[in-house]
Amino acid sequence: MSNSKRWLLLVAGLGAGSGLTAVYAGDTAAVPALSVAPPASHWVERKLDYTYMGFTDHYTCDGLRDTVRDVLLALGARKQDLKVQERGCARLEGPEPFPGVSATFSVLVPVTPDEVGKLGNVAPQPTQWQTVDLVQRNQNGRNHAPCELLEQLKDKALPLFTNRNLMFQATCVPHDYSLGEIHFKVDVLRPAPAAGPAGAGAAPSA
Repeated sequence: MSNSKRWLLLVAGLGAGSGLTAVYAGDTAAVPALSVAPPASHWVERKLDYTYMGFTDHYTCDGLRDTVRDVLLALGARKQDLKVQERGCARLEGPEPFPGVSATFSVLVPVTPDEVGKLGNVAPQPTQWQTVDLVQRNQNGRNHAPCELLEQLKDKALPLFTNRNLMFQATCVPHDYSLGEIHFKVDVLRPAPAAGPAGAGAAPSA
């Protein structure tokens, strides 16, 4: 069987899915409708330029960089080539009024039949869907989650990832922790665990 035929078998069924799509920022093309089963995918580079503008939580440049990095990893960014740099930083210490980050990273994107010839002999990446609760992951022992930050990253960062089943609700109230509330769960695409030797359990995902 030729490489092209193998690819076509792997990507068959992508167009007959549930109708759920991920919309990408900038000039990148949206992925096709995803099937219920995790689609065969390949890694694609994405870029994020983001400036935080909030009234309740305040961040140093290092603090924002580390928080955004954690969110990107949770959403499925590949750890080995993730780069996040601070920008718009003027103070030597303490919170910045408008800290920002620039990030480059790779995400899993379903392979389409049109891409079969372009990818050549590169093997597709087996994938799995994983549900992520970004509110729970970002409370960090506090009695509140960073409502404004997560609300902004839902618009700025989430569209860069292949995702489905977004459950999001926010009532961020400036200057008031007690009134602000946010719920942010979503299914994201991750590498499937590598198959181990016969009779052995699957190896953990990288």
